[in-house]
Amino acid sequence: MGDWISDVLLFSAGIAGGILITMIVSFFRVDKGRRPDLAVTRARVLADIKERHDQEILHAAFRTTEDIQGELDKSLQQLRKTVTVALEPTPLKPIEQHRHVVNKK
Repeated sequence: MGDWISDVLLFSAGIAGGILITMIVSFFRVDKGRRPDLAVTRARVLADIKERHDQEILHAAFRTTEDIQGELDKSLQQLRKTVTVALEPTPLKPIEQHRHVVNKK
């Protein structure tokens, strides 16, 4: 009589184990099916982040270029003013004004 109880317990354990294995296998199959979707989504998000980062770098480069161009324009204006002042002809003073009168003793 004790024999059939152990057989029922073994049979029940086998059924429970089979159900558990089926659930685990089906979970991994569903997970594998979702993995490509997640990978595509992850790749799309990473591509968007990279594109935004590249755009920020380009905007920073353009701002820096504009700042440098503004500074160069200011320097060019200052240089033109300096060259204009340096190249202006100065009126010559008569020679008599520069001569010193030498007193003879």
